[in-house]
Amino acid sequence: MDSAVARERVLDAAEELFYGRGIQSVGMDEIRGASGVSLKRLYQLFPAKEQLVEAYLERRDGRWRGRLAEFVERRA
Repeated sequence: MDSAVARERVLDAAEELFYGRGIQSVGMDEIRGASGVSLKRLYQLFPAKEQLVEAYLERRDGRWRGRLAEFVERRA
């Protein structure tokens, strides 16, 4: 599995777990299990949970802004 695919799998799993249970209550091992990415690979991609949370929030913000831009363009 290449890095881009592994990163997306980790972020998808993190998004589901963070949304369902909250960022503080989810550990890296749970994200590893939900994503199917090895713990070693997970820490290669995101050396600290804070980096994973930041990437998760940036991806979420990008999607939200993209949807907002599409909405505004349709209304113009």
